[in-house]
Amino acid sequence: YTNTDNYVVSAYEALVKVGNDAKIPLIASDTDSVKRGAIAALGINYKEMGKQTGRMVVRILKGEKPGEIKPETSDNLQLFVNPGAAQKQGVTLSDELLKSAAEVIK
Repeated sequence: YTNTDNYVVSAYEALVKVGNDAKIPLIASDTDSVKRGAIAALGINYKEMGKQTGRMVVRILKGEKPGEIKPETSDNLQLFVNPGAAQKQGVTLSDELLKSAAEVIK
């Protein structure tokens, strides 16, 4: 499992090479890493998160105190998968999993 630490992200291609060579599956915490060679990630939709944040900002601009606004989470998680990366890392993805993905990286 790879996180979004700056050191990890900046050297992701090297990490992918190690994963591919050693057949170690890489699962990412961010969807962009799937495009770079991770097998999959279940992540937030940043566009929707921006809209959600915008709605909170409007409330503040209308006078609501930030400390009185309850924290919100995102229920809109999306699955991204990369079948090519899975093959290189020795993992077979089911058709069911591929069909459930918001995006399949070709």
